[in-house]
Amino acid sequence: MPMMNSIGNQDMTSTISKTDMNSAIAALKKEGEERAVMVANTVCIFAPDVPASVAEDVLDGMRLMNLSANKKFDKETQQREWYNFYNDGLGKFGWTLTGAAHVEEAIDKDTHTLATLVPQIVTVQIGASHRLSRCVKRSFEVIVQTPKAQQLLEESSVSVSGKSSTIQISACEMTPQGLPIMHMTSVQLSYDKAEKTAGSAGRIIDKSNTRVYRASQQGSFSVRHFDAMREAVRMKLASQAFDILALDI
Repeated sequence: MPMMNSIGNQDMTSTISKTDMNSAIAALKKEGEERAVMVANTVCIFAPDVPASVAEDVLDGMRLMNLSANKKFDKETQQREWYNFYNDGLGKFGWTLTGAAHVEEAIDKDTHTLATLVPQIVTVQIGASHRLSRCVKRSFEVIVQTPKAQQLLEESSVSVSGKSSTIQISACEMTPQGLPIMHMTSVQLSYDKAEKTAGSAGRIIDKSNTRVYRASQQGSFSVRHFDAMREAVRMKLASQAFDILALDI
């Protein structure tokens, strides 16, 4: 079975501007509201009670590990190494993650698109009544309604060969004790025959050509652990390409 990873094209951030980045960072600071931002093929969702500072820390860690893994490994041939490196890095940034069992998922409707199937899989994992389930569904609705967001998702999720698409969803909230926790789900669509990148998010899935795999993890985040490396992380990110896009959910 294929290993989940953030496979994508090298020029995936070409459409993101400094204005987009600034808008996304401003959106993160809106405490008391549900917030959703994209980092390449990862959709990050924050519950209203997640402090702005925590949301920024979480996003910075995920951005740096995505960039570092992309530079270190060939995403087409070293999927397992990419995935392990990414998760190990999150651990060094203060995340304690559990889970990651990889299972095959059925495509239960003939009319599913990537943008409808992924939220359904995530909702099953976190629960239909979970407060962030609506945000996941709404995020993907916004993606297919927003050309720039759809292009970012498609360019960063479809592999260079066109034979797989990988999407990651990270839903963050606070426990009653004030501890940041995350529900992270990776969904990979594996194609027998290569699929075109353009339009892949909203295109009806060819069930005869597609297998779907899912890996789910849960984790808690230590802000105190991240304190020691926050400035170093932000300095490294300052010289990187623009790679964050806010979703108006």
